[in-house]
Amino acid sequence: MVCALLIENNNPLPANWRKTLTTEGISLKVVSSPATAIKSLQAASTDFIVISGLPALVDIHQFCQQVRQAEAGLKVRNDLPILLVAAPEDYDAAIALLDAGVDDVWLQSISSTEFLSRLRAVIRRLRSLQADQFRRGDFILQPRSRQAWFGGINLNLRAEEYELLELLISSPDRVFSESILLRLIWPQAVAPNPLQLSEIVTELNYKLAVAGSPESLELLYGLGWHWRSQPSGPESNSSSSNGDASLMPNHQSIWERYRHEYWQRLDEIALTLTGWDQMPALKRTEAYRHAQTLAGALSSFGFEQGSQSARILAVGLHALELEPQVNPATLTTILEQVQQLRVLLGAAEAISPVQLPSAMAPAVPRKAQQRPYQIEVWSRDRRWVETVATQANLRGLRVTTRIDLDSAIAVFEPQGVDLLILDVEPQQLTDLQLVNWLQIQPSLSVLLISDDSLNNRVQAARMGSQRFFPKPISAEVLIDQAVTVLEAQATPATVLIADDDPAVLAYLQQLFHPWGWQLTVCQRGEQFWEALTSSQPDLILLDATLPDYNGLDLCRVLRSDRYWLNQPILILAERHDADLVQQAFRYGADDVITKPIVGAELVARIHNRLDKYRQLQRLTATDHLTGLVNQRRGREVLSLLAGLAQRYRQPLTLILLQITPTTEPEALASAVQMEQMIELANRLQRCCRREDVVARWTDQQFVLGFYGMDCDFAIQRLEQVRSLLQEGDASAKRSRPLPIQISVGIAEFPLHGTDLSSLIEAASHSLRQAIALGGDRIRVAESRTTLRNAPSFDSLA
Repeated sequence: MVCALLIENNNPLPANWRKTLTTEGISLKVVSSPATAIKSLQAASTDFIVISGLPALVDIHQFCQQVRQAEAGLKVRNDLPILLVAAPEDYDAAIALLDAGVDDVWLQSISSTEFLSRLRAVIRRLRSLQADQFRRGDFILQPRSRQAWFGGINLNLRAEEYELLELLISSPDRVFSESILLRLIWPQAVAPNPLQLSEIVTELNYKLAVAGSPESLELLYGLGWHWRSQPSGPESNSSSSNGDASLMPNHQSIWERYRHEYWQRLDEIALTLTGWDQMPALKRTEAYRHAQTLAGALSSFGFEQGSQSARILAVGLHALELEPQVNPATLTTILEQVQQLRVLLGAAEAISPVQLPSAMAPAVPRKAQQRPYQIEVWSRDRRWVETVATQANLRGLRVTTRIDLDSAIAVFEPQGVDLLILDVEPQQLTDLQLVNWLQIQPSLSVLLISDDSLNNRVQAARMGSQRFFPKPISAEVLIDQAVTVLEAQATPATVLIADDDPAVLAYLQQLFHPWGWQLTVCQRGEQFWEALTSSQPDLILLDATLPDYNGLDLCRVLRSDRYWLNQPILILAERHDADLVQQAFRYGADDVITKPIVGAELVARIHNRLDKYRQLQRLTATDHLTGLVNQRRGREVLSLLAGLAQRYRQPLTLILLQITPTTEPEALASAVQMEQMIELANRLQRCCRREDVVARWTDQQFVLGFYGMDCDFAIQRLEQVRSLLQEGDASAKRSRPLPIQISVGIAEFPLHGTDLSSLIEAASHSLRQAIALGGDRIRVAESRTTLRNAPSFDSLA
């Protein structure tokens, strides 16, 4: 990465020129005087210097002497270009400074095109002055010959591959967007499109892997490409196990584990070919599907030639099926292809069959949030920062506030910080130091506040902010949004994978593990519905060629069910087939993924679908006053739990709660009741499990659903709510007890009803009885006589 030092006094560099420096991928350090520039040269590496305007001529003359003659503790830098940007009226004085050490004088009146051409010429000269070779770890690069070696092995890179490798390996902490890479490496007339760039990176990573490099180029979701360092050794292995999101699965270990299964597929193809005339159509189709599976999977393990051979084999089997009379020579040719593929994959002469595993253990999810959330609030407005910190403390968040942005960047430690709230002025959105700093913090969630305009929103999105808020915004609304983002991060998504290839399942398990997603796996279509209802996934990944019921059939089934109507569904296909893709989208799939699976691309697609799905869920399923799920969503989940309770013969307790009307004057009754609803909703959430249903049913009623829990345990949960209401809550708006009196009706499956409607009716009847008796008490449905005299609540005032 090229680093430039810009000296600005009272004459700033033209805005369009500074923007050009940024878009060319140049790291820009700005200082205000030559004296400050000397200190910067002592502390950091610099490739060229730009002086904008003419401060005191004596200062520039002295600055050049210090650089050229090794004064002020500097090395002699006769090769360091010094460029002077001057106004036309200062041109003669600027020319006189060429003898002092300035290399070139540029007029402020030149066009942006000329400035860009001159700038690129300087960069080319800088590259030509580099050493004949330089070393980065086990890599040796020769800039002049464009050759690269890893561990003594020549990588045989093409020119554009070398340029990519040199740029990213020289800037391991920098993330480059696609547009910047295209501008830095290729002339505009011959620059590839983003898809071609991805193919070039894939080819480069393949060459690195063949040479044995544990490092590669990686695409960070929503940001761009960076150099992923993964040093070998025990230390790196131990650190990698702690959930590093940049880790990629170990293909070699997966291949060693499941290679016998692929060898067996080849044997089954050969067996089918040997008795082709006598084989039923089902066996022939299965042989064709085995070839398709091999074509998609082998490329994922680096067997590019094997993948191509398997594709040819699949085409041959398909053509063989269409022939009315089989030519023995054709059979012999295809059998030879199978044998060649076996040799290529290292298969032994005799292969014993292996038994496919029926299921896999789910990936270990991230640990639940045990500590309070830690957020940082940065703004120059001290009063606003204090207001936001107060609201955050009331919500139980730990807050660090900073007023000086530059010092905040210098002392920031990402460990333990869950969220950054950043309040900036519009001009700070293009500050290169801030932009570059945010790009090297890809795992940090950022909420950004600035003036409302499309340009500011675009700049904020480019900086990687999760949310943009226009000024002014209240501290309470901002903290509510921050809590929503934090809770979404702390709740791991559940992904259901339906695929019969154990190696693909192992690959996906390792690929998804760093993101904390909980995995549920089924390998046959007949197992799908049971896995679906028991896991309640946020996203579903279906193999198009799944046995029994294929992925397209299952997709149609899901889209015909009102509960799964909006669930994200991805189809996994063995190859790119236009008809299959069209059919998948027609049946309701959200996306189609073709093999070989590109890990970073698949993770990015899943992230995208999960984000949109969760936003849709929040919009359509959330009660705006309390933040709980609304009646429509609550009814859907309760219906599903009632079905599970019936299938697995488990208890399901349904509770209806209603706040006893307040005795406040009519003018205050509405406000008091609203505050009570919010307070009670917070208490109910705290005493319930994540899998319990807590929903707002009507204006004054809540519903609770406890799967696997009978009435006795449900009453104990209600006692916890009572205790919380009596104790008060330091994290809420008030710490004193809130006088809330509630009436409760309880019904249990199957004692009081065998479906959701009958349970709701029984609980409603019990609730009306509790209210008729004066309220502030529990009533259980009539058929449960042993609990009919359950204890009443005392006054909770």
